[in-house]
Amino acid sequence: MEARDFELLIGQNIIDKYHSDVSRESVFEWVGLEWDLLDDVWPPIYSPGGELYADEIPFVEMSSFLEMGCGVGIMSVLAALAGCRTVVGLDINPAAVRNTEMNAERHSVADRVTARESDLYSAIRPGERFDGIYWNPPFLDAPEDVVDSSIWHETMFDPAYSKLRRFLRGALDLLNPGGRVYLWFGEALGNPSLIGDLAEELGLQLRTIKRLELSAVPEALADAFPDHVVNAAEHAQWHLHLLELTPMTRNGAALT
Repeated sequence: MEARDFELLIGQNIIDKYHSDVSRESVFEWVGLEWDLLDDVWPPIYSPGGELYADEIPFVEMSSFLEMGCGVGIMSVLAALAGCRTVVGLDINPAAVRNTEMNAERHSVADRVTARESDLYSAIRPGERFDGIYWNPPFLDAPEDVVDSSIWHETMFDPAYSKLRRFLRGALDLLNPGGRVYLWFGEALGNPSLIGDLAEELGLQLRTIKRLELSAVPEALADAFPDHVVNAAEHAQWHLHLLELTPMTRNGAALT
């Protein structure tokens, strides 16, 4: 089986697991806080992201923050709770926009958090700029001709990583001086050199803030993987990274 077909299989199995899960609760605990969860919004337990290490991101130094693919709105709310005065959450899923608004209300930061339905940056308003931009993007490549426009495929797949490329290119025009991009990306599947190659191409200095190495398939996803993959996992490394990308000057120095 080719790599992209395998990633399609894994991603579809994870989506099917979500749809068959009758144990999802409308309120759940994550990073020590309670969160509302609407149907048709991806639960963080299925793809734990950078919110697990949000304290590594210098929100206290930011006055403005953008969360791409806000989903439940965890990073948007954490940024606002840390003192960020202007927070924008974007998501292609209208249910996620409502969910982010609910959680901003729950945590009393609705005056600082704005959520908008958006295809990547389409809902950004003229003149908006940010000190920090974050995304937990789809990790899985898959054949473009079998990926549809459903919310579930948008969440799970990025054929040829075209969305990730658009995200990074677009971020360069939306950063304030000294601004940085934060990315949660996995190498359990996917392309292990992709981010480094894109950073070099776009003139971004790449720094790994957190590197997580798992010696097994994450428990929440284990039954989405074929048995032979799970059985071989003890000999594999599942790498997840919280990355910081900083624009560089022409002489290669990071802009500060």
